[in-house]
Amino acid sequence: MKDTNGFSLIEVVVALLIFSLSVITIYQLITSTSISIFNLEDRFLAKEVANNRISLINTIEKPINKQPRNGVMNMGGKNWYWKEEFTSSYSAEVFEFEIIISDSQSKPIYKVNGYINE
Repeated sequence: MKDTNGFSLIEVVVALLIFSLSVITIYQLITSTSISIFNLEDRFLAKEVANNRISLINTIEKPINKQPRNGVMNMGGKNWYWKEEFTSSYSAEVFEFEIIISDSQSKPIYKVNGYINE
């Protein structure tokens, strides 16, 4: 029997298989984490746009005729599209509002409902 030093072909193939599976798993983890971070940033900025709209509704841009309104706000170097709708509620003095924030004209990212005095 011949005494050989080193690894056999099967050992090398198994080691490469384990290594490649580890690299693929780590790559997928990094990719999904970075996607989650970008989504979290978008949701945070959309929430801040909604908070700004709520502040404006309560102060200088009070809705007079309860008609839907929309517009664009720039925050974080990105344009955010907002849409506000107003509906009557349980009292004549209070009505409900809904604000929808999106980063394009179609895909909503954040939505908030609330009540405001007339």
